Amino acid sequence: MEERTIKLELVMSDGKTKKFLCDFIPQSKRLEYIRKEMALQAEKEEPSQNDYDEIQAEFVASLFDEEEVTKDAILNGMDAQDFPKIYDIIRYRVLGFKREDDEALKKAVADQLLVGQDTTISNSNLPEQSSQISPE
Repeated sequence: MEERTIKLELVMSDGKTKKFLCDFIPQSKRLEYIRKEMALQAEKEEPSQNDYDEIQAEFVASLFDEEEVTKDAILNGMDAQDFPKIYDIIRYRVLGFKREDDEALKKAVADQLLVGQDTTISNSNLPEQSSQISPE
């Protein structure tokens, strides 16, 4: 059985780290996130990563009952290297994607790229063909 509890550690404004837990996410939250992302894409032709980070931090904050968990608390209380966890919470816990499926897809793409590299490498041993058109 997969882990359902969301664990979020934030450095609070007093400098102390506090752990927050969320055990239940209603289907309505999934629908809410999908609507928010669609609205962002309708508002901006090409939303930036910062745009996504902002709506994702705000959305994840809304999953917790504690008033201390806010968009600003997440943006200021998480180390930049830990921030991808916000995306993971949304992708895997809220939207229901499977990490194993993503990993399998990454492996398949990498394998396909390696096959392409092998072809390129083996083709480099072929004699060069002239592509110039001679004038008549």
